[in-house]
Amino acid sequence: MTAEFDYIIAGGGSAGCVLAARLCENPSLRVLLVEAGGPARSIFARMPAGVGMIHSNPKYDWCYMSTPQAGLGGRQLYYPRGKGLGGSSLMNGMIYIRGNAGDYDRWRQKGLTGWSYGDVLPYYRRATGAAHRAGEAHHSASGPLKITPAANYDRINQVFVEACQQAGSPLNPDFNGASQTGAGRTDVKVAGGIRQSTAEAYLTTRPKNLTVLTGTPVLKVLTEGRRATGLLTGQGAFRARSEVILSLGAFESPKLLMLSGIGPGAHLQNHGITVAHDLPGVGQSLYDHPNMPVQFGLTDPSLSMARFQRLDKAAAMGAQWLLAKSGPAASPFWAAMLFHAIRDPQMPEIQVFFTPMVVREDSAAGSKGFSLQTLSRLGKAMIARGKIADPGLQFDVNLLRPRSSGSVSLASIDPLRPPQIDAGYFSDESDFLDLIEAIRHMRKVVQQPAFKGLAGEELSPGAPQQSDAELRQSIRELVTTGHHPACTARIGADSDPGAVLDLEFKVRGMQGLRVVDAAALPDMVSGNIGAPVIMLAERAADMILGRPQLAALDPRETAA
Repeated sequence: MTAEFDYIIAGGGSAGCVLAARLCENPSLRVLLVEAGGPARSIFARMPAGVGMIHSNPKYDWCYMSTPQAGLGGRQLYYPRGKGLGGSSLMNGMIYIRGNAGDYDRWRQKGLTGWSYGDVLPYYRRATGAAHRAGEAHHSASGPLKITPAANYDRINQVFVEACQQAGSPLNPDFNGASQTGAGRTDVKVAGGIRQSTAEAYLTTRPKNLTVLTGTPVLKVLTEGRRATGLLTGQGAFRARSEVILSLGAFESPKLLMLSGIGPGAHLQNHGITVAHDLPGVGQSLYDHPNMPVQFGLTDPSLSMARFQRLDKAAAMGAQWLLAKSGPAASPFWAAMLFHAIRDPQMPEIQVFFTPMVVREDSAAGSKGFSLQTLSRLGKAMIARGKIADPGLQFDVNLLRPRSSGSVSLASIDPLRPPQIDAGYFSDESDFLDLIEAIRHMRKVVQQPAFKGLAGEELSPGAPQQSDAELRQSIRELVTTGHHPACTARIGADSDPGAVLDLEFKVRGMQGLRVVDAAALPDMVSGNIGAPVIMLAERAADMILGRPQLAALDPRETAA
């Protein structure tokens, strides 16, 4: 007999864990959460500095690769994505950024009624507990997702912020407050020295009416006509009395829809799949933030995080975390950031992450997890994902609102095989222009008095690269993913032919089926996508349960 639940959630990641916890607030409901990865109990999934032991480790990372990218001279992009309860919140940079208020106002202007900044801010507030911002209009101190100031905000990070100010940027004490533009210290999803994955924040105490299946891949959405009735999984079929909710992420949610006969009809027919619902937008509109690493030498190695890759220092750092949840391992290694505006001071085009070491991140080579064989390279694995880090200044320059987009399609009808991911980088060549301008601006930052005597020679793209053509070629050769794939099953207005979801996350033309994850974002937000995905899940939970939406709140309307 097929087991029945009221709601079945496919995917226990950044959105799925939030949904599970919130839906279970109704004690009369039975909820099933299905996750292909494991319970993710590794200490490296909880230690903020342990991310190097998670990336490229197939136990925790799906290790996706893009197709060869024409805009990158045929290079492929490595896409790490989290595997296990918590999803990519197990392995992301923990930086807490909501995007720009203008992103949400743009959604409203595109016909997404009820999706303005004032509409979404209450859900950001409900999700987060930022004790250091208690009493501030944009924040709350009581939510489950704990937010703290980045603890590794040391001298070199302060020098970076000072240099950005000298180059013309304002000091910004809160990138999620009144303005996004400027340089400052980041807020991070860390509390008590522990990474705040959504599993940690929302499911540490497991609701009694929640069933969690880990190590259980989802194979297909079961349908009867145009209604979703359940899921077929590696542990059999499960029936949903109310709804099936896909929270598998920007790659796997559209893949599962297509495997279930929901998607572009011709593409499904080419794979021999019976079309249940021809929905052309599924898998389209893949957006991501291209990341251009700009690197300089550092004359004082003692200021670089690379010093911790030495085995003795790595061991001491790890021991301090194990014993007291303190020290450098208790916070991300990146602690300062710049939002740089080229044209509109209120809508910066560029986000720059500062890291006081240089390391290449453009391959899937790296740590494969802890064992006696990896003990000798533990420091490199933790600090630089198995590669060699050198003392230096690395500015990871992200293009916030690229015009280029790609797609996700089926590579096979085997549900255990990854989809085909075409990132579409620089399919619109205008995306080069702002990145070129940003490279030049970071060169200006390094030339400021604050960095005098500290900044060494330019390592990437290299001082000889000066013309637009030379910098464009350097970008083709060096750009990586910013780790923010989104929008592949996007929300849209009724008039939008490419919209997969309505304004309440329901799959258009289907009943009993929603998608709630990064795939649902209507378009790309201006910043890291972890916080927006959590906001989507918080809001979707109220919609699914039929609860009133939280009252709109926009501090801009009450500001003096």
